[in-house]
Amino acid sequence: MSISLNTVGALIDNAHNLRAYCCSCHHCVKLDLEALALQLGRGHGTMHDDLVPKLKCSLCGSRDVGLILSTKETEGVGQV
Repeated sequence: MSISLNTVGALIDNAHNLRAYCCSCHHCVKLDLEALALQLGRGHGTMHDDLVPKLKCSLCGSRDVGLILSTKETEGVGQV
C-alpha cells in the first residue's frame, strides 16, 4: 500500500513533518503544517516547486531553500 504525500493535508493526515533548510546559512526549521493549511489550503502541493517559491529563510532572507520530509520516528535522524 502506498500513500500520496503531495498535499499539506496529506502530510498532516499521515503524521509527516516538513522542514525547510536554508542552503545559504544552513538554518533549518520545522514548518507548521496546520498554519500552512490555514494559509494555503489543505490541498496545496508539497512538492519543491509548489512550496519553495513561497519560502525564505527567517535568518538570512535567502530563497535558496530545500525541503526535508520526515515522520515522527525519523525526525532529526542524520542531523549533526
